[in-house]
Amino acid sequence: MYDERLTIRGTVDQDDLKLREIINIPLTTKGVLLSFQREPSYFQASKVIYKNNDHSVVEDDQNRMIACFSNGSRPCYVNQEIKPLRYACDLRVVSAQRGKAVLNLVAKRMRETMQNPDFAQNIIFDDNHAARTAIQTSKFGLPQYYAEGAVQTLTLTGFQSEKKIQAFFGQQYQATDINKIRSCVAEPKHIEQMNQFVKEMAQFYNFIPAYDFNELLQSHPYFLGLKLNDFHLYFDEHNVLVGMFGLWDQHSFKQSKIVDYGKIIGFARPFYNVYSKVTEKMTLPKRGQSFHYHALHSLLCHPAQLALHHRMLKDALRLSKQKGIDNVCFTLSKRDPRYQLNQFYKGEILSGTHGYVSFNSDPRPSIDEAYIPYFEVGRI
Repeated sequence: MYDERLTIRGTVDQDDLKLREIINIPLTTKGVLLSFQREPSYFQASKVIYKNNDHSVVEDDQNRMIACFSNGSRPCYVNQEIKPLRYACDLRVVSAQRGKAVLNLVAKRMRETMQNPDFAQNIIFDDNHAARTAIQTSKFGLPQYYAEGAVQTLTLTGFQSEKKIQAFFGQQYQATDINKIRSCVAEPKHIEQMNQFVKEMAQFYNFIPAYDFNELLQSHPYFLGLKLNDFHLYFDEHNVLVGMFGLWDQHSFKQSKIVDYGKIIGFARPFYNVYSKVTEKMTLPKRGQSFHYHALHSLLCHPAQLALHHRMLKDALRLSKQKGIDNVCFTLSKRDPRYQLNQFYKGEILSGTHGYVSFNSDPRPSIDEAYIPYFEVGRI
């Protein structure tokens, strides 16, 4: 049975302000009250996540918006074929309305609209206890949850001893001589190589978005905040593209704002920040300010090229600091060989689980486990 005082519907343009108010509701993590904001427009920010939007809202009998969620799709490489892939996110319920009635409606809406495909990806971070309870246990009529594996988001602030890293490389197979690789800033003449490189990387990774980097020149909303010259390319001695990444500053449309600190953290923050600068850790902004970082876009190379991956990360952090931003952020599956290098890096770690939700059959058998899950940190 559904609560007749509540209704659920697809969004309209006029919902933007109310959606932002719900999305902005603060959450507490590690003693910090954070607000994950989408200013100045929720819909504008969502266009970097989806090519096909699917947003829904729940209203009470006084037309007050009390919940929202998104379940749109984007074209991605799955088993080397380009397919629409849904990504479920932004499930928010105002605190006074949390419970079975709202989630029953969300489940009803998902059952009606989750087609082509009939499953969705999601990532639930370990400290999001409410989402883990609701989604991973498949309560309240929500779709069945199927775990795929662990992921880690690292906000990189520095590196441990280079000697240790090089010793680690000495024990690993490296197919390319790193000293013969040159780098450059992307130009229009490189776009077709970049598109082809993404396709080639789909031989190793699943879920890479099927990018057409020509859209960068067209200021397509999917690449909001990115320009072609934000991308850096790596070529081997035969002029073959072997690696790439983009520095993506999303601060103009997506913010992680400090609402408040607990008493102890608030008191210790100035001293901690001095310590952090010396030890290359992440500093804490003042109340009312936001964390500022570059999301690494299309951080790609052959999964065996650990030395190249490391070089790209060193370059990314150096270039980011030249732009006045001291951190870069990326997400890797723990099945990704490149994840091994995180043990040598400094920064803030956010761990979670990647999985799927579906009302029908388990989608995992149709997704070849020989491919490494790939995650675009700026699109999750």
